Amino acid sequence: MAAITTQPGGEKSQWEMMAAPQMLPGVPRGLEYLNMLDRVNVHQHLDMFEAMTGWEKKNKYRICNSNEQQFFYAKESSSACDRQCCGPIRAFTMDIEDNNGQPIIHLDRPFNCQGCCCPCSLQTMDVQCPQGVIIGRIEEIWTMCVPKLQVRNANGEVVFNIVGNCCYCKCCTEVPFRIFSASTGEEIGQIVKQWGGCREVCGGVQSFYLTFTPNMDVVTKALLLGATFLVDFMFFEQSN
Repeated sequence: MAAITTQPGGEKSQWEMMAAPQMLPGVPRGLEYLNMLDRVNVHQHLDMFEAMTGWEKKNKYRICNSNEQQFFYAKESSSACDRQCCGPIRAFTMDIEDNNGQPIIHLDRPFNCQGCCCPCSLQTMDVQCPQGVIIGRIEEIWTMCVPKLQVRNANGEVVFNIVGNCCYCKCCTEVPFRIFSASTGEEIGQIVKQWGGCREVCGGVQSFYLTFTPNMDVVTKALLLGATFLVDFMFFEQSN
């Protein structure tokens, strides 16, 4: 396995790539990467031009297994006006591709307000796999202080509740968002924002890890991966 390779989009990378698994019958193409995983790491790309000038550029992310082997690469698509004027609540789409540049998951987040002051226009994100086929939606739930999200499947049924802490702006520590089954109330995983040190303080980039049970179906894992990006933009994306 080569240590130096090319990212989707032609960018050189020094990161090790995860070997492509065998395709699984009945599973949307590309989601077989998630089949046996119980943890996914998400690392935002540090853009030095953005860090030095404050000019908001499109976010990019490496998506890796627990051994930091990359298997997906995510790229935001949004207008420059939205990024500079709307900051973290901007509308965007995001394409998640495999290491060969093949599109796997498509995220669609419209412009909406956020927080307790705007209960009529809260955050949502559609998760599609492949593009055009909605496998679920992430929705913000109105609360006074504790962040809450709902995860709905393709039929519109609530399958998970994601609950954060009332104080999520913490330095030098991890910030967990706990994932609970809507049917049993059992905690089945977490979305955890990691402390990024100088990369976070100076560059405004974030790292997360997502945990879930390894026997969870891959479509549900893809939904929770999409929820990780909405958590990032809602609570940790910095406005420049």
